Amino acid sequence: MLAELFIDNFVIIKRNHIFFEDGFNVLTGETGSGKSLILEAINLLLGKKANKDIVGRFADSTTIEGIFIVDEETKKILENNTVLFDENDNKLIVNRTITPKSSTLRINGRVANLTILREISPILIDIYNQGDSNAFMNKANYIYLIDNYSNDKETSDLRKMIKALNNQKNDYLVKFANLNLTDEEIQRERDLIKYQIEEIEAIDLFSINEEEIDEEYKKLNNINDLRTAIGAAKSILDSTDYDQQSLTSMLGASLSEISNFTNIDKKISDFYDRLSAINDEINDLYSDMDLYEESLIGDPEREKELEELMQVLFNLKRKYGQSIEEIIKYYDEISSRLKELDEIESLRLSKDQKIKEIDQKLDIYASKLHEIRLKKSKILEKAINTSIRELNIKNGLFKIEFSKKDHIDMTGYDDVDFLIRTNKGEKLKSLSATASGGEISRIMLAFKEIFADFDNVDTMIFDEIDTGISGRTAQVVGEKILDLSKKRQVISISHLPQIAALAQNHILITKNDEGDFTISKTEKIEDEKRVEEISRLIGGVNITDITLHSAREMLTMAEELRNDRR
Repeated sequence: MLAELFIDNFVIIKRNHIFFEDGFNVLTGETGSGKSLILEAINLLLGKKANKDIVGRFADSTTIEGIFIVDEETKKILENNTVLFDENDNKLIVNRTITPKSSTLRINGRVANLTILREISPILIDIYNQGDSNAFMNKANYIYLIDNYSNDKETSDLRKMIKALNNQKNDYLVKFANLNLTDEEIQRERDLIKYQIEEIEAIDLFSINEEEIDEEYKKLNNINDLRTAIGAAKSILDSTDYDQQSLTSMLGASLSEISNFTNIDKKISDFYDRLSAINDEINDLYSDMDLYEESLIGDPEREKELEELMQVLFNLKRKYGQSIEEIIKYYDEISSRLKELDEIESLRLSKDQKIKEIDQKLDIYASKLHEIRLKKSKILEKAINTSIRELNIKNGLFKIEFSKKDHIDMTGYDDVDFLIRTNKGEKLKSLSATASGGEISRIMLAFKEIFADFDNVDTMIFDEIDTGISGRTAQVVGEKILDLSKKRQVISISHLPQIAALAQNHILITKNDEGDFTISKTEKIEDEKRVEEISRLIGGVNITDITLHSAREMLTMAEELRNDRR
C-alpha cells in the first residue's frame, strides 16, 4: 500500500507530507485547490514523463517521494524486476527529483530508469479516472479477465499447453516452409548443392591446420634468407676466421683469466662456475643451430603445393565462410539440406501428419478451455449484474458474448465481447461504446470490486468516480468503495459527502494566498474540522447549523456502517 507521499516544490505545492492508511482514504477540497496535483504527483511516481513546467517557484527542483509497504509476494515480483530491498525490509521507496533540465529517479536509494518504474507500477497502484480506457474497456483484455477470474489451475494449465502446442506448430511450419518446391526447383537446388559439396571436398578440411600450413609456406619461401641468417649467427658464436673474435673465444679468455684464483676467493669461484655454464650453453646452442642449418633444404614442389592449397582455402572462404570452421558448418548445413531434398516427399508427409496431430490436440484443449470459460462467464455475469443493480443501475444488464475464431491461437478459439445495456428497451452494446460517464464509473467500480480478489494490485485510486451521481446512488457507491477497501487500500478523490463520510482517513486539500504566492496544502482532518468539511460538501460555501447537523448525522451513520461491515 501507499503509506506516505512527500511533495516538495511542485507547481503550487510548497511542501506536503501526506500519510495514507490501510483501508478507505478520501481526499476532498474545493475546485482548484490542488486535488489533481496530488494525483499527478502519484502518476509521476508510477513512471509518467515529467514536464519541466511542474517545478514550482519555491526552489530550483521538485522532489516527489512515495513510500510503499509491500507484502512478500509483491516483494518477490519486484526483486525479479531488479528492485533491491534491504534485508527484512518491505519498504519500497520511490524518489523523483526534477529540474527544468533533468530528472533523476531512485528506487530504494539506487539510481534507476523510468522503464523499470513503468514495469513495476501496475502491481503497485491501479488508478481509475472517468473516461479512462482501462482493462475493462478494452475488448482485447476480456479473454484474459475471464481466464484470470478465480485464478484456477486448470485454466492456467490449459493455456500453457495451448501456447506450447502453437509454438511447436509454428516451429514446424517455419522449418518445413522450404519444402514447398516444384520438381524443377528441387533439381536446380540439388545440382547447386552437389557442386558446392564437391568444391569443398576437393581438400580435406578436417585434417588441415591452417597455422601450420602458413608457417611451413613462409619457411620454404624464405629458405635462403634463413640459411644466411643462421650462418651469420653461428659465426658470431664461434668463428673459424682468425681475424674475427668470436663469443666462445672471448668466454674462454675470461675463464682463463680467473681460473687460478678460484681457490682463493669463493666469489671468484662462483663467477667461474657461471661463466662455464654460459660457455656450455653457447656450445649446445651452436650445435643446435648447426643441425637446423643442415635441415634448411629448399623444396620447390612442396612450396608450390602449399601455395595452391592456400589459394583453394582463400576461394572457399570467399564463398562459404571466413574460417575453416565456418566452411565446415556450411558444408554440414548443405549436406543436411541435400538429404532433405532427397527425402522431400516423406518429409512432407511427416510434416502434414505432425501438424494434424498438433491440431487435434489443440482442438481438444481449446474445447475444454471453452467449456471452463462458459461456466466462469455465467458466474461472472451474475456477479456483475448483481453489483450494477446494487449501484442503482436498476435496468442494467451485463452479458458475455462468445464467438469462434477461424483458427486456434495462443488463447484458444474463443473471441469474447462484454455487452451491456443500462436502460430498458435498449439493445446490448459493447461496454466501451455505451453508457454515460456516471454509469461507466459505476460499472467499472462493479468490475473492480469483483476482480479485486484475483489481482495483485494493493492500492486502488478513484478520481472523482462519483461524478454525475447523487442521493441514494452516491450512498451505494460509497458503500461499494468501503467494501472494496477491506480487500485493498482505496484512495478516492471525491466531492460527495456520502462517500467522504465513509472514509477512515480524511485528507483536506486547501488553497490559500501567502504573500505573493498561492499555496496548496493538505492536512488530515478529524472531529469538528471533518464535520465542517462534510457540511461544506453538503451545502456548499454557506455552512449553516442545519448542514452541520446533517454532517454530524452522516458521520455517525458512516461510523456505524463501518463497524457493521468489519
